[in-house]
Amino acid sequence: MSEILDAAYHLVHDYPGGSLSLAPRLGKSPSTLSHEVVASGGAKLGLVDAVKLSALTGDKRILNTFATLCGCVVLPMPASVHGDTFAGLAASAREFGEFVASVAESAADGVITANELARVDRELTEMLAASQQLRATLAAMHEAGKPVALRRAA
Repeated sequence: MSEILDAAYHLVHDYPGGSLSLAPRLGKSPSTLSHEVVASGGAKLGLVDAVKLSALTGDKRILNTFATLCGCVVLPMPASVHGDTFAGLAASAREFGEFVASVAESAADGVITANELARVDRELTEMLAASQQLRATLAAMHEAGKPVALRRAA
């Protein structure tokens, strides 16, 4: 589990101002936060604080490490909904093609290197994100087609 502590440590210490900047925003002293991200003594970084740190910094290292350790991948939610479904479909198809190409190129020699696996993972994530964006556009169209009284509250 040292990977998750490494992610937390680097999130805190790579942030401008490090623990001096982040700790007060969590209601902690910089020393306490520094001890928590190295698990010094009895100090432990809690889940609520990990979420707060990730949200404050925009840094997804803790989240991505947590997901990887659990055998999962994190997909960002679409930031906005695009009205052009055919452009979204084309983007999804293009990303699928790039994913297929990365798998074919990586597996061609019967050996998968760490770099090849990372590339396949990246292409898979990009394909899924494009598909998720298309799905969000379709869901928005569906919602817009409902009578106002039946639409979800924003």
